[in-house]
Amino acid sequence: MQDAAFASAAQGESRLLPLAVDLDGTLLTTDTLHEGLVAALLRDPASLPGLLASLPKGRAAFKRHVSKAAPANAAVLPLRQPFVEWLEDQRAQGRRLHLVTAADQSVADAIAQHLDIFDSATGSDGTRNLKGPEKAAWLRERFPEGFAYAGDSRADLAVFAEAEEIVLVGAKPDVAAKARRLGHAEVLAEFPPQASPIRDWIGAMRIHQWSKNALLFVPLVLGHKLGDPSAILDCLLGLILMGLTASGTYLLNDIADLPSDRLHRTKCNRAVAAGRIPPLQGLAGAIALVAMGLIGAAVLNPAFALGLLGYVCLSLTYSAFLKRIALLDTLTIGGLFTLRLALGVELAGVPYSPWLMAFAGFFFFSCALAKRHGELIEARDMPGGGLARRGYEVEDWPLTLGFGAASAMAALQIMILYVANEAAPSRLYHHAAWLYVAPAALAVWVVRIWMLSHRRILKDDPVVFALRDPWSWGIGAVIAAAIVAAL
Repeated sequence: MQDAAFASAAQGESRLLPLAVDLDGTLLTTDTLHEGLVAALLRDPASLPGLLASLPKGRAAFKRHVSKAAPANAAVLPLRQPFVEWLEDQRAQGRRLHLVTAADQSVADAIAQHLDIFDSATGSDGTRNLKGPEKAAWLRERFPEGFAYAGDSRADLAVFAEAEEIVLVGAKPDVAAKARRLGHAEVLAEFPPQASPIRDWIGAMRIHQWSKNALLFVPLVLGHKLGDPSAILDCLLGLILMGLTASGTYLLNDIADLPSDRLHRTKCNRAVAAGRIPPLQGLAGAIALVAMGLIGAAVLNPAFALGLLGYVCLSLTYSAFLKRIALLDTLTIGGLFTLRLALGVELAGVPYSPWLMAFAGFFFFSCALAKRHGELIEARDMPGGGLARRGYEVEDWPLTLGFGAASAMAALQIMILYVANEAAPSRLYHHAAWLYVAPAALAVWVVRIWMLSHRRILKDDPVVFALRDPWSWGIGAVIAAAIVAAL
């Protein structure tokens, strides 16, 4: 009886066709060729001539050169986890799994070794591009008794046509419909696309961060030009153009930080890190956004365009290495916020105010330090505390507290001196005494922000935090009411 049971089980396992699994877009949510190409361009630009020279030799040769210039790091590539779990279940049932991909053989080997669920791994060999009809012919020869195939793209339709069983993984609706119409192949399972591309792009562009560009309107308000439609329109257009440019820099930063973001607890869910936006598309989108912003700015106002170009250069320099230098990172953040005010001065067509620039420099430096201080206070209770990736040690928290509080007080002092020495004596305000309410109310906000930071409650950039904080809106309303009363 026992022998019969074993024989029955063996017969059941023999009926399970070997399953060939595609890699790019199927097992992974990303494309390894795109990943490698972008990594090579960003980390080793000197490899570009060699990559271009390999193009006339064919796609397989090009993939081989890309894989040499930027070897695949299988540990951080984004897996399609529900599909991987299904594959593990199929393997437990006795099905043979084979990784068959158009990616280079070195990439296939790295993935197979990392997952350890495949019986074999076959990729392009530098001469043969194992894709579409070429892959179908290879599988037909390798498995003459039939095979199952898991794929996602239009190129996989030629393979689906030869398979006895198919698995649709992340396939677009038109590809899935054509695969089903093949008729002879049974659909074993289907894993639909996971998210909306439009939502992913909006998230990657950080549209919510455009709110920071409202600083462009501060010189317009303080310069008493709210009655100038032309200045208001210029500031509105400037806000949009700066938003597009900033979105491009955010995308570039996401692409440059791919390996570290994929190991981060929350950043791994970003669209680029999760593979929902292919890195090559992300790079093209980033370049297009920055180009649109700068070209539009040049048409709108050449001085604004020059300042915006400076913003891009400083922002990318910060992302590249300044963010890893203690205190210089927060000085740079404060400078980027202050630069927004300078750009607003150009758009509004008002004179530069040394009071405003000095206040902004100290105030935004303090805000940047508040966020970093909160991170250091929280790091004290963590194993191996500190922010090594930011250049800080856990014992640095008194420095961030001291510099941050001093900068806040300096900003408030500059604001009071401005009211006393310039705003009040001018003829722009009929009841200038009301202006002293503004520094008093701002002092309340600054003290509260630093208290929240020291208590590890402040988790965001203080400017972003203020946009969602009812207390900040209330204090802002008091300052606005005081300015209106002073008029």
